[in-house]
Amino acid sequence: MTMTPAVRPLLEMRKISKSFFGVKVLDEVSIDLLPGEVLALVGENGAGKSTLIKILNGDYQKDGGEIAIDGEVVQVGQPRDAEALGIRMIYQELHYAPDLSVTENVLLGHLPGRAGPLGKLLVDWPRAHRSAREFLRLLEVDIDPAALMGSLAVVEREIVEIVKALSTQARIVVMDEPTAALTPHEVALLFKIIENLRSRGVALIYISHRLDEIFQIAQRVAVLRNGRRVATRDTRGLTYQDVVRLMVGREVEQERGRSAPLVTAPGLELRGLSRAGAFEDINLSVRAGEIVGIFGLLGAGHMPLTRTIFGAEKAERGEICVAGKAALIDGPRAAVRAGVGMVPVDRKMQGLVLGMPVRGNVTLSSWPRVSRFGFFSRRAEREHVETWIERLRIRMAGGMEVEVRYLSGGNQQKVVLSRWLEANVKVLVLNEPTWGVDVGARADIYELLETLADQGLAILIVSSDTQEVLAVSDRILTMYKGQITGEFRRAEANQASLLQAAAGGKG
Repeated sequence: MTMTPAVRPLLEMRKISKSFFGVKVLDEVSIDLLPGEVLALVGENGAGKSTLIKILNGDYQKDGGEIAIDGEVVQVGQPRDAEALGIRMIYQELHYAPDLSVTENVLLGHLPGRAGPLGKLLVDWPRAHRSAREFLRLLEVDIDPAALMGSLAVVEREIVEIVKALSTQARIVVMDEPTAALTPHEVALLFKIIENLRSRGVALIYISHRLDEIFQIAQRVAVLRNGRRVATRDTRGLTYQDVVRLMVGREVEQERGRSAPLVTAPGLELRGLSRAGAFEDINLSVRAGEIVGIFGLLGAGHMPLTRTIFGAEKAERGEICVAGKAALIDGPRAAVRAGVGMVPVDRKMQGLVLGMPVRGNVTLSSWPRVSRFGFFSRRAEREHVETWIERLRIRMAGGMEVEVRYLSGGNQQKVVLSRWLEANVKVLVLNEPTWGVDVGARADIYELLETLADQGLAILIVSSDTQEVLAVSDRILTMYKGQITGEFRRAEANQASLLQAAAGGKG
């Protein structure tokens, strides 16, 4: 009887350890990756996923352990070393030059040259465009090599990043939350590209908080929890609940059963709100104690709508009412005075001061509440912040004095939420509230939002994730090309009906 020889791992990370500020974030983590395989790397925010892949890319240096390629131990001291070894990272925040062409981005640092007048070396543009076009054809995509990167759709930019990896002969590609900003159609296209890469023997590490995706494309899943690898399993025979249980170490409620709210008092009301090129004639209401979700695909107009409600952009006509009274919101300060708080989609750039400690971020919009007789009180501030840390279960190493940049995505989101709760707003508007947040923190945030609604807060959630709006909304509105196309009660809404209405069909 002949035995089929075992496939040798292309990549092995053996007993990798790493500490920051005396806190161990990776504790002897080991994973392996086979040729032509998609390995899903999952875990809660703060589990160590980002640290592990940054060590693989040479962005961080490990404290212990070793990395092997094809069984041979290698040293990855910087990203250039990783590239030389055939390792390529495609981070959630894409790194590209928007004002350069696709060809220039793909061949950056490797543009072909030719001899010019007086012995000068010039770029051989016809050859460069041919080369870029050949790499694009490998993935069976039709993108103009001469197009500017800034003019492309998000999924096309991600594809160009993949093509760039192929141009450097990448054997291992790491994708960090690649579908976060993609529509369902674009996700399907990306998955087709991934299958194409697998057929060429390229191996992928795939990081995503959307657990349904790993069952579509991954052959195995490695689970990290609190800096340790707790399991590596074949996806065949594994369930969503199994993965969640391994990630958080406990059962997490998946189906939410909030009873219908008793909504009587006015909260937020929009009357004929319009802004040219973004949205038109928006009429909606969110009562005190109610959670209303707006679902729309990329470019539907729901994101500019929230910025207008918060005063970051001005409406051309229409009216905003808060707690039954017309509010003149001509800027974010006016919005806060009117009792409106907003959690932006980009919490790092728009919602937090990354170099400021957690303490300062929580009280940034409510200094009068932590002052005594007109003087700022550090003691009062600490008492208030401790209350929110405990109530929202904000986890951090180093206490409230640690800079917020060092918190996981889920805990950063909780800090943004605590700022508006500290400011005692009446209306809370949230853009993609659990974007980049793990399943455990997501459940915490949903539970918190329901508690806040029960206490009388009017909550408007805007999301491009159907599962999100279905999970927590009492009513759901859909938007398409700047207009509301449907309204659903929680009991009658489903993914298919939301997608149809958000694509221009009737809801």
